[in-house]
Amino acid sequence: MISRRFRLVASDLDGTLLNTAQEVTPRSRAALARVSAAGGVVVLITGRPSRLVLPLAAELELSGHVICSNGAAIHRLSDGGAEEVRGLAPAVLRRAVPLLRRVCPDMGLALEWGNQMQAETAYRDAPDSVNDVLDIVDIVPPILKMMARSASLPPPELAQLINTCSQEWHASTSGAPFAEIAAQGVNKSAALAYLCGVLGFNAAEVLAFGDAPNDLPLLAWAGQGVAVANAEPEVRALADKLTLSNDEDGVAAVLERLLAAGEIGG
Repeated sequence: MISRRFRLVASDLDGTLLNTAQEVTPRSRAALARVSAAGGVVVLITGRPSRLVLPLAAELELSGHVICSNGAAIHRLSDGGAEEVRGLAPAVLRRAVPLLRRVCPDMGLALEWGNQMQAETAYRDAPDSVNDVLDIVDIVPPILKMMARSASLPPPELAQLINTCSQEWHASTSGAPFAEIAAQGVNKSAALAYLCGVLGFNAAEVLAFGDAPNDLPLLAWAGQGVAVANAEPEVRALADKLTLSNDEDGVAAVLERLLAAGEIGG
């Protein structure tokens, strides 16, 4: 029997690699360093924007790339530059915003682009205050993603409602108190597939970790998708393997076992 060998490890951050205190523990840091030392590639893949991911990658002494904003941007760690960007087109945004306001009048919106973010008052936990409406016309693209919050709908229901409105965009959730809206076809798996094509890896060589619905495409695409114990039920059901929770170093536990077996590396 031929042993599988993973050449690339892709891990979500919040709820997966990061513990409840929003930290990468010494054990997890050591496991990631061992993957790199063995010739493997580590890719942080997250809904977080680059302004939050690049400093963490530098702190972990990673090289290569990170995937941010749920797959809307791939950044080089050598200089922080964006290598691939797949944002929401301004024309799509101009159609989306009024339509979403009609279907959910108490919705508050925020836009994220580059290193910046602009949010309405209703988005910033103030649903009863005067709503300072986003001025889409004045924002320079690419818009990486739009976030939506509602006082009446929890994020999963809000995302479901948003997805009934049009085929031009799609919404997902990550455990955060908002729904995240991206251009159609933009997700973690699409971005990682693109990056693997550049690096010369195939899906079977990818080991991926996640916990939330926005990780579903990633875990389904990877050669082996692993859910942490604290993952949403639908994520645990889809995953090939389960591991310990994020507070129990679930990612590190899997990496340590595979490294010991010689199943990770270049």
